[in-house]
Amino acid sequence: FLVLFVYSSIIEPIFDDFVILPEIPGGIGIKTIFMLLFSLSHGWYFLGWKNTFVFFLLTASVSWAYEQFGVETGLIYGQYHYTDTLGEKLGHVPIIIPLAWFMMIYPSYIIANLIAIRKPIGNNSTISKVLGLAILSAIIMTTWDFVIDPYLSGPTQEAWIWEEEGAYFGIPLHNFVGWILTTFTIYFLYGIVEYKRKWIPKNVPKTFPTLLPISAYTFMLIANIIPGEPPELRIIGPILMGIPIAIALYRVKKLKNLD
Repeated sequence: FLVLFVYSSIIEPIFDDFVILPEIPGGIGIKTIFMLLFSLSHGWYFLGWKNTFVFFLLTASVSWAYEQFGVETGLIYGQYHYTDTLGEKLGHVPIIIPLAWFMMIYPSYIIANLIAIRKPIGNNSTISKVLGLAILSAIIMTTWDFVIDPYLSGPTQEAWIWEEEGAYFGIPLHNFVGWILTTFTIYFLYGIVEYKRKWIPKNVPKTFPTLLPISAYTFMLIANIIPGEPPELRIIGPILMGIPIAIALYRVKKLKNLD
């Protein structure tokens, strides 16, 4: 699934001007599904299917609830509304949006765990550590929003419309506070589930499988800056998202003795 995402989102767009490659139909929707299936598959491998199912269910339900309330009131992310670009809606929110949240919620969580060098949560965790990990995960996840939002809400895609122009490429800063709130809620609730279940990894974290979520986060960065809209994102993106990527890659060294 990760290879399919890379092909459709990176390889095909880059080489489009030089060689005719087979195109995978479906646009943003199918690319989202590829990354979603990657996150679900990797979670099944590492967390086990029960934890992965709970994680996905929490992500989909909480993100939809926040988005629905946000569109209706403007209190979460600012005043905005979705267009028809992303397809059918449940309420005011395109159905694909809760799925899209999980595709990045999961790799961001694994990166946060690596940065924190967390041992199995059932062995050494406390509520304060669950809280700290939720905050760190939320920050890592929200850095992605600084890259994806300007393009998707920009004039080329117009997946949603900001009703009042904000300070960051037309996006209100209020939006990023809303992202921190949404992602923190999801991570904290899931952290409590792991804490209560005294979770131990289904599979010992070895180097190659652990590199895959970092790769997914990195490929998402690359895919989002290829369009170059706005062009400043090609500098902003690697700086913001590059920091957690670099730290996580450094931390992977500590897992090599488990291979």
